[in-house]
Amino acid sequence: MNILRRYTRQTLRVNRRRTLFTCMGIIISVAMITAVSVFSTSFLDYLKRKAIFETGDWELAYSELSPQEIELIKTDNRVAELFSADDLGYAELAGGQNEFKPYWFVRALDDEGFANLGIQLITGRLPENENELLISEHVGYNGGVEFQLGQTVTLQLGERILSEDPDHPLNQSNPFDPEQPEMIVKTTERSYTVVGVMKRSELEYRWAPGYTAFTKQAETTALENPVFYLKFKNASQAPQKNFPQLESKLYPNFAVNENVLRFSGPFWDNTYFFMVASAATLTLIIILTGSIFLIYNAFAISLAERSRQFGLLASIGATARQKFWCVVQEGLMIALIAVPIGLFAGWCGMAVTLKIVNPMLQSMNFISADVPLEPVISLSAVGLTVVCSVVMILLSCWLPALRAARMTPIQAIRQSQDIKLKRHHLWLGRGVRKVIGLEGELALKNIQRSGRKAWSTILSLAVSLILFTSVSSILTMMIQAVGLTYQDELSDAWVTDYSSRSLIEQKDSFEEIRQLDSVASAQRITITYAVMDTANLPLDSAWDTINDPYPVILFALDDQTYAQILAENHVEAAAMHSSSKEMLHGIVLNRYRSEISENGQRRYFDIPYFNTLPDELTLHIGDAGEVLTVKPLALAAQMDLYSQDIQYSGQLSILIPASDLEVILTEAEGSRTYNDKLYLRAKKGRQEAMVKQIDEIGKQNLTHSFSYYSPVQNQKDEKTLLIVVSIFVYGFITLICLVCLVNVINTISTNMELRRKEFAMLRSVGMAEKQFNRMIRLESIFYGLAAAVIGIPISVVLIHLLHYNLMSGSFLFSFDMPWMMILGGSLILILMVMAMMNYATHKIRRESIIETLKEEN
Repeated sequence: MNILRRYTRQTLRVNRRRTLFTCMGIIISVAMITAVSVFSTSFLDYLKRKAIFETGDWELAYSELSPQEIELIKTDNRVAELFSADDLGYAELAGGQNEFKPYWFVRALDDEGFANLGIQLITGRLPENENELLISEHVGYNGGVEFQLGQTVTLQLGERILSEDPDHPLNQSNPFDPEQPEMIVKTTERSYTVVGVMKRSELEYRWAPGYTAFTKQAETTALENPVFYLKFKNASQAPQKNFPQLESKLYPNFAVNENVLRFSGPFWDNTYFFMVASAATLTLIIILTGSIFLIYNAFAISLAERSRQFGLLASIGATARQKFWCVVQEGLMIALIAVPIGLFAGWCGMAVTLKIVNPMLQSMNFISADVPLEPVISLSAVGLTVVCSVVMILLSCWLPALRAARMTPIQAIRQSQDIKLKRHHLWLGRGVRKVIGLEGELALKNIQRSGRKAWSTILSLAVSLILFTSVSSILTMMIQAVGLTYQDELSDAWVTDYSSRSLIEQKDSFEEIRQLDSVASAQRITITYAVMDTANLPLDSAWDTINDPYPVILFALDDQTYAQILAENHVEAAAMHSSSKEMLHGIVLNRYRSEISENGQRRYFDIPYFNTLPDELTLHIGDAGEVLTVKPLALAAQMDLYSQDIQYSGQLSILIPASDLEVILTEAEGSRTYNDKLYLRAKKGRQEAMVKQIDEIGKQNLTHSFSYYSPVQNQKDEKTLLIVVSIFVYGFITLICLVCLVNVINTISTNMELRRKEFAMLRSVGMAEKQFNRMIRLESIFYGLAAAVIGIPISVVLIHLLHYNLMSGSFLFSFDMPWMMILGGSLILILMVMAMMNYATHKIRRESIIETLKEEN
């Protein structure tokens, strides 16, 4: 075995070029496997670090423990860290403007608590003693009370109870209800100096009645209402009931930091873990399948080149087992070189990629600006990468090793497994000769005779073409899909505010937004829903089978906007309001808009509802089906309104004055289901500035009834996400194609090297340089055409399937086969093979014919 090991090492040294190309293919494959492992591990690590940043680095929390129970936890060898917080109680917030958060809630922390409870300091510093206080910025923008650093705050801290139930103190999980009287009892006066401001604590429930503030635990004072936070040495132990003695305290005095644990492994909440693991596994299967196939070709070529050598080994007594392990050892020796380099290259590549995409992901708030996505790899990930890489190499060389083991001396000398000709090859060659000439016949016979080596080259080229066209098509479809979402945006943002249920009351937030210097114009539009009786209406013939009742959307406009619509439709302003409460005056948008999409472009066509203006429309509104009569003032085909719902609702749209609808909704019980929005258009180039200003107004809103949406920001995020996806996808396809390219170069260069005597013989019988070059070019074309014949049908089927599965369910653009991309990819393959064959034969052309014929390959 030592002799064969030395023989294998010597073979690798002698065939440096083949060894180099094989190593390059394995390095790229291992780098891709490493990149998948690094990205998966890094993404889970990011999610965990983000959860720790927001909620703290702890796993379990207990409250109301006795000294014996506390000692039980402290002495448990599974607990890595234990720290505490002391709930000092509630105090009234003087001047607070949020009726649902009228209190302070003060907690005292030790040093570990400040470090591990997710406190995000904005300005100032952390408290250093029990007389200093760290407050939340939420007090200012939500509570309406501003504090300065250094300001002294005196609080009457105590327990919060309901007047009707004084025996059960309330906590932060119990929201404040203005209709249930509360009081604070057992108060103690304490004075604090404000030393810092932090972001709102994620430990504070959204419905919590108190603004959380932190002070330092007094070293000499016993804890009043302690909460103990635990961190385990192994996170997998956290979900278990580790302390049976505390089982009675699990509810409600027990908490689990699910945000951290769900990203610590599959033992808690395996949704995220298996989501990432499934995506990584699918990617690894694709990489391993392609890499095994391509690296297998390298070993198959090596076996074909050395078949006579294995025959000689068999003739001098080498057993089948020895020949088998000779090929396997070759694979393992190459792995010793290629796998470490591939690990390093994959790590560096993913580190650079994450550095590039980090700012993009942060700009669209896909990842937190405070917690960057950093490259991380664990020992288990390294081990998995090494195992996958070694398995990939062993599987690649397994079949060639079996063929080497079964090879007899006679088979090796005759090379009957490598060179085969069949009957149909003869007449096919003669037919090609008549059309193209002798050079074409020789080129075709060279491919036919090469057998496995030719098929290895053809399949490698076909795989490259399939990957290039299918992945490029996916990205093209994604760009078309995103492009569809960009069209026909009628407003730059819209805002909702349910602080008031009135349709005509001037809401403070709406008025403040209207006055922004970035806002060009605004329309307040309220939507409510009804159904219409269709009997005896002058409907267009297209609606012969219309449903009865038919759905209707009522759009209530402010009087100013409604007056403009009346003027556009040549209706007198005096007709705006009806004299009867039982009847509304309205304008009917007389069209049903249908859309079709072709080649990523939307086209619309309109179908009218009515042939003539109806006298009146009978509607039923609300849960009780309250009857509402609308007198149409005009049939409009188009109007300049900012709401997407009006233009593309797919239902009959009726525009009415908001002041009239207000009366109807007030009197009709159960009919107050509506959407009240302010639609905005920004001044030119001020869209992003407007969104930022609206966001600031939202932070100052005290009722949690305010929200906004910006299609401009959404489009920007989608474009950025598309760029990020393109980086990863094109990086993946580039690496896969590099593996294919390396394999093709290895195949062709080795094939050309093995045919040196053949080329010398052709030149010796008078083949001119021009004829030789033409033969090589035709052989390159045949390789490319054969790859295209295999790759194009598979690519077409895959592209159809991708379009059907990924796009047809959500988007309506028609299928457009990317023939130019497919034909361009095929042409690139032919040119690539031609360039490689010319390069491989360049040195051979300058060799001496006699010396080449004398060599024994």
